[in-house]
Amino acid sequence: MKAAVLTAPERLELQEVPTPVAGDGEVLVKLEYCGICTLEQRLYTGAMKMPLPLIPGHEASGVVAASNKGPFGTIPEGTPVALDLVTRCGECYYCRTGQSNLCVNRFQNGRKVLGGFAEYIAVAAKQVFPLPAGLSLAEAAFAEPVACCIRSLKKAGLGLAEDLLVIGAGPMGLMHLLVAHCYGARVFVSDPDPARRAKAMELGAFLSLDPIAEDLPKAVKEHTEGRGADACVVTSPAHEALKSAVDSVSKNGRINIYTSYNDRPALPVDANTVHREQTLITGSEGRTEHDFLQAVRLLGFGKVRVAPLISACTSLAKLAEGLRAAMNPANYRVLLEHKAE
Repeated sequence: MKAAVLTAPERLELQEVPTPVAGDGEVLVKLEYCGICTLEQRLYTGAMKMPLPLIPGHEASGVVAASNKGPFGTIPEGTPVALDLVTRCGECYYCRTGQSNLCVNRFQNGRKVLGGFAEYIAVAAKQVFPLPAGLSLAEAAFAEPVACCIRSLKKAGLGLAEDLLVIGAGPMGLMHLLVAHCYGARVFVSDPDPARRAKAMELGAFLSLDPIAEDLPKAVKEHTEGRGADACVVTSPAHEALKSAVDSVSKNGRINIYTSYNDRPALPVDANTVHREQTLITGSEGRTEHDFLQAVRLLGFGKVRVAPLISACTSLAKLAEGLRAAMNPANYRVLLEHKAE
């Protein structure tokens, strides 16, 4: 089979590699789509380090090609599925206490992980999630990032019919917006890019704000009877974003740091404000299997419609070009589409 193998930073090679075989309790999946996420972008540029060579790709969907009987029976050939490709050990303290998103062995050398930038993949049956009827394989490739948004909003403690501020209207910010609608939330979105603000409004934001031209905390409070947002998710690594978040939430407000900070991780916040207002600042990392299942169901039930976020599709042969397109701020999600060349 063909696979895109990352052999060094910015060196992605299209190689012929052996087609995997499904072992005991495993499923062989013919891959159809795989999202090009920030993780793959960072691997490609060298900003994120993992043992090389490897086949990247973890936001994948496909069709079952073969399966061996596992503890829950055999998944029939031809079944469309979404794949959870960030594997966990199932043995560490965090896995055993229902916090598998914090598994300490996720990316250790020798552990089968990622692999969506190939024509086929063999995975444990527990990593395979059959799709509800009517959910397209392209949209199913969003199950993993939507699951991360579900985890994020749980950490932010979002309640029914609350006011949520999402800082950053990139693909993950907009997916937070879509998932928050399932809570009946009124969502404020902040981003300096006018095109992204317009996209947020198109997707149902209550208000889209420019944090450079406007006083963000003041604008949010004007629409919340002076209180501020009940919760906030920070998806932008801009250093000023977290300070704005603290100033924009209500008393007892909750802030979840969804983004990562590569260069300046120090918290630029007023500790006295956090103390006096009882502000809760937390973070979220990845998602659990439960989050993933909920994401597949929300997508399948039509509650989270991600099709407007698909900016382009690329092929294995043009994957390096697709990665560069994915890093263009004008795009949202670029998908690898496994189709006949």
